[in-house]
Amino acid sequence: MDIMNELPEEQFEKVDDLLAFISIYDDENRTKEYFKLLDDSRHLIRGQVCVEAGCGFGLMAERMAALGAKKVYAVEANEHLFDIAKQRLRTNKNIEVVHADIRDFEPQEEVNVLVHEFFGQLLFDEDIHVLDQLQFVPRHILPNQASLQMTVLNSTDFTDEVVSSHVLQKLSGVLVSGLFDAEDVAPNISVMRWPSQDTEKTVVDLSGRQGDLLCFGLEINHENKFVCRAGVCDNWSLVWTPRAGNRFEMEFIPRDRGADIHFNWID
Repeated sequence: MDIMNELPEEQFEKVDDLLAFISIYDDENRTKEYFKLLDDSRHLIRGQVCVEAGCGFGLMAERMAALGAKKVYAVEANEHLFDIAKQRLRTNKNIEVVHADIRDFEPQEEVNVLVHEFFGQLLFDEDIHVLDQLQFVPRHILPNQASLQMTVLNSTDFTDEVVSSHVLQKLSGVLVSGLFDAEDVAPNISVMRWPSQDTEKTVVDLSGRQGDLLCFGLEINHENKFVCRAGVCDNWSLVWTPRAGNRFEMEFIPRDRGADIHFNWID
């Protein structure tokens, strides 16, 4: 879904976020797997204070309240999404919808569980960095692990009359989401992990690996158990680029919203 007409920047951002959440909730696998994660964590939720960070419509806050949370804060910075969540959850006395950036939110009680979905298609390219800027320390973060995975493939297995080998050559050095439809591709070479040990920067050496096409994909885990990945949960697309060497460097530089992605072939 794209906004077709000219809008003031502030209005554009608010509506763009709203459309993004509509797209997120269209991903039924993503919602199902997050609900399963919450259900499996009900012992952490029941009788406790919980937070949904960047709540959107408040589906996860609603689920935690149903699982017996004593209090759930549904925190949302976007004005449109806040209004929608407040209307949707108005009859649930255990949920307080808060209009705030999660980085500015200061609960009066100790928070046992924080649920979030700040992952980008390349892990660090959206807002996962905000979890390092909270005004409170939750005992548990759900989910608490994710990684950017990749694999090296043969482009002849994917190119066609439209995205031909000649077209692919023009995309050298460019990361393209959703370039090919390949749900059966499961990247399995670790590029970066969250939580990260230092900076969101890495150099990857592909020497000895055969193939002329790279495919990247997000994988989400909790306590070393698989939750979902790009291609299975289509909220996150696989990301593609033609191979142009044996080593590349990737770095994410956080902005207030999202992050700048730097991707370069070294040799």
